[in-house]
Amino acid sequence: MQTPPERPKGHRPEYFEDPAIDQLHAAFVALATELSVAFDRIDTLERLLEARGNITRADIDGYVAEGAVDEARTARRADMAARLLKPFRDYRESLLDRNRDR
Repeated sequence: MQTPPERPKGHRPEYFEDPAIDQLHAAFVALATELSVAFDRIDTLERLLEARGNITRADIDGYVAEGAVDEARTARRADMAARLLKPFRDYRESLLDRNRDR
């Protein structure tokens, strides 16, 4: 059995002309992902507290969002991603437009 590589092969995709913006974008997406998870946990807390009044950490960890709750969370995530990533998409589009005009 081979030892798995310490680093992935290849290079990270480049979306912007400036590598620093790509690094900022990657950090930003990671932070947005963590924020989305935090929002889901807060939503779980609120729903369990409303339904039961008294909850444990196991109740929170075992909660599974279904139906309308899952749909609402999915919509919130999509909306948040669209708003957070809009400046990056706009910047990239402006670069592409400038390159087409050349």
